[in-house]
Amino acid sequence: MVSNLNSILEKSINIYKENTPFPHIRLKNLFSTELLDDLLDNILEIKDEYKWNRLCTTGNDFSDFGKSAEVLTNYLVSDEWTNFLSELTGIDNLRSDKSWYGAGINFEPRGSHLEPHKDFNRNANLGWRRVNVLLFLSKGWKDEWGGYNELGHIDEKNQYVADKKYLPEFSHLVIFNTSDISYHGFDLVKCPEDKARIVVSCYYYTDDRGPHTKKLELTKYVGWDKERKQSKEYRGRGGTGWRKLK
Repeated sequence: MVSNLNSILEKSINIYKENTPFPHIRLKNLFSTELLDDLLDNILEIKDEYKWNRLCTTGNDFSDFGKSAEVLTNYLVSDEWTNFLSELTGIDNLRSDKSWYGAGINFEPRGSHLEPHKDFNRNANLGWRRVNVLLFLSKGWKDEWGGYNELGHIDEKNQYVADKKYLPEFSHLVIFNTSDISYHGFDLVKCPEDKARIVVSCYYYTDDRGPHTKKLELTKYVGWDKERKQSKEYRGRGGTGWRKLK
């Protein structure tokens, strides 16, 4: 499905390893534009059949989103893609989550945000969570619409600091290690009412917990920086995901 994985690895392994505040990379246009266009059209066509819920995503039921969703999601849990991620990240023996627990397609309308956090780090069936993949599907996204994918750290005053911000542009991927130091979230979405921040999220696991994970933990939210904490728009932990009205 992605024909040039080896050449991508040659260019990307060192970048991934050396990026701060923790290993990560942004990659562009790996997947067929036609495939992603079709998936986006399918999502937008049926979006009014869903309601938003902070803790819900589509999970592993992509049947409402057409053949393109089936093709893409099957590939994201395939051996070929998972082996590519192992090579890219340097984490051996990654395994994909075909149940898509806590993952799937997220539709994030105006007013959404996700408070900085580190993720739950263990799945009873799959082991230790090690890698997150985010594939953005929103077309024509503008800087002023916000919704930046943030990667950050906790400073000496125990405050969250955003080190990297990536605009959620169509066909862009952000891949990053999951550990005790991988704090991330997304900024307030300020797009017009007829637009939304749309993301496919997928997680990967190993038997080994890795060097930066000390113990089993649930998702831990750490709060926004001081300026955003004072804004009414950032109250609560934000909202992501959807589920059917039916």
